[in-house]
Parts: sequence; C-alpha cells; structure tokens
Amino acid sequence: MSVVKRNNVQVLGKPDAAETLVFAHGFGTDQTAWQDVAEAFADKYKIVLFDYVGANEKTTPFFNTRKYKHLQAYADDILDVLEELALRQVILIGHSVGGMTGALAAIQEPSWFSKLILVNASPRYVNDSDYQGGFDQQTLDELFAQMQRDFHAWAGGFAPRIMANADRPHLANGFIQTISAMRPDVALAIARVIFQSDHRADIAQLQHPTLLIQGTHDLAVPHAVGHYMENHMPNAWLTFIDAEGHLPHISHADKVVQAIRPFLLS
Repeated sequence: MSVVKRNNVQVLGKPDAAETLVFAHGFGTDQTAWQDVAEAFADKYKIVLFDYVGANEKTTPFFNTRKYKHLQAYADDILDVLEELALRQVILIGHSVGGMTGALAAIQEPSWFSKLILVNASPRYVNDSDYQGGFDQQTLDELFAQMQRDFHAWAGGFAPRIMANADRPHLANGFIQTISAMRPDVALAIARVIFQSDHRADIAQLQHPTLLIQGTHDLAVPHAVGHYMENHMPNAWLTFIDAEGHLPHISHADKVVQAIRPFLLS
C-alpha cells in the first residue's frame, strides 16, 4: 500500500528548505484546514500536508476499525509518512486530536522531531475527579447517539457550536461540508476513539520543546486543559490568542501564524 496514497500526502513549499513543517488536522476537517497557515510559511519551509484515514472519500477505503481503535494507530501513520518521505527533525503542527497523535508519534520516535506546536489540543476530553476536560460522559453518550441516529442533522448542529464565530456563518458552513464528507459510521467510530481517549500519562514523556496555542473561547477545550498540559509536559509553553471557537487556524489564521513565527525561530 502506498502511504502517500493512503494519507493523501502533499509536499509543498520550498523543496530544499532546511526545515520541514508537517501539519496534522483535527476531527471533522482535512488538510485544507491548514491552507492559510501553511501558505504563510511556504516561502521558507518544506510543507507536508496529509489526511488522516477516514477523513474523506479519498482515505476512507483504507479505514479499518480493528486498526484504528486507538489514537496510536494514527500516530503510526504519521511515522509512516515521515519514513516514506525520508524526513527527520521535523516540526509538527497539529490541531486538536492531530496535535495529540503528533505528540504520541514524537514520544515513539523522538529523534524524528525537533519541535511541536499543538493548537487547541487535549489529552482527555472527559471530566475526571481532579480534571476538567470539558465533557461529562452523559453528554458524550448523547452526542454519539445523535451521530448514529441522523449524522447529517448532527453535523449541521455540531459544526456551528464548535466553529463559533456566528458573525461569519461561511466558516461553520465550510466545517459542515468537511464533516459531511466523512462516512457516518467511520465518523462515529473515530469520534468514539477521540473523545474516550486518555493520554494524560503520555504527555509527561514528551521532551521536545512544545508550544501550546489555545483560543480564548473554545467549547471543546477549556482553559483548564491548556494549563494542565503546560504543567504536566516537561518542555511546554502555553500561549492564548484572542480567538473564538475550536478551529482558530481556520477562523483566525493570522493570529495563529503570529503565535507560531517566534517559536520557529527560537
């Protein structure tokens, strides 16, 4: 199987650049979510974009519920992409679950990465006795039931809440389109894996310099998660940007770019 085909890999930017930026998208989106951010760095860096298996029609034929039952399987796919392209010492920029799978990949093969930038990422979405993840189990059970009952109706209600920015409805409409590009049963399987995951113990093993970028208003990832990650990751810095919604790399790309630039040069 071709890894490039399986993950719809695209290599852009400056081909002979000394550093490579690898962008990992989150649930309900694909590599196009990074378009504006990636373009800002294409003049100086090699850019690698890819789709997670199951994100759209191109990658869904490669989805297997037995394989993709843990986030580690998606981390392994990142490593497959890096190996296929013979890339080392890359800088991974990941949104939400894309950030967490990138972290798992870096823990597994630390020499393949130099830095990580995690945008609105979370090691656990479910509240615990001493941890505020943003969701209780009953809320997630209802979410899964809605996805199973009427996936497209669920997407139409979920996307505007998660994207926010009600004054720019085209953003939510675009998010609805990318979510709806997922096959409903695959989307449900992936959502269960993401929302029921718990990688709080794993993030303590991530030694790489890591920039945590979090928006000021995110329904899916509360501020407490960002502070938790900064406190439990050995080499992490948390910065907040004035951005509404869970997808600031789409809704506030300029602010995400401004937060990334100095970290890349540090």
